[in-house]
Amino acid sequence: MLHIVSRLHSLEILSRYVSSKDTLLLVEEAVYATNPKHRKHVILPSIKIKALEPDITARGLSSVCASHIEAVDFAGFVDLTAEHSKSITW
Repeated sequence: MLHIVSRLHSLEILSRYVSSKDTLLLVEEAVYATNPKHRKHVILPSIKIKALEPDITARGLSSVCASHIEAVDFAGFVDLTAEHSKSITW
């Protein structure tokens, strides 16, 4: 399943519902969690995590994004939705 997270407060709830086969895509304000110094970074689940590059850039986070989080563009976003038969937006 693809979990699309747009709000930081959703990360706490989301962690109860992810499985190891899932992918997490951070968008909008949730990209702040890509910064290892952000308080919500520590609660990111141990699954494949990606973040929307335009949102990272817009918030000036390109230089502080954690190395284990892959940045994707809008085409990559579309590819993720095609790869996963189910998605949920948080």
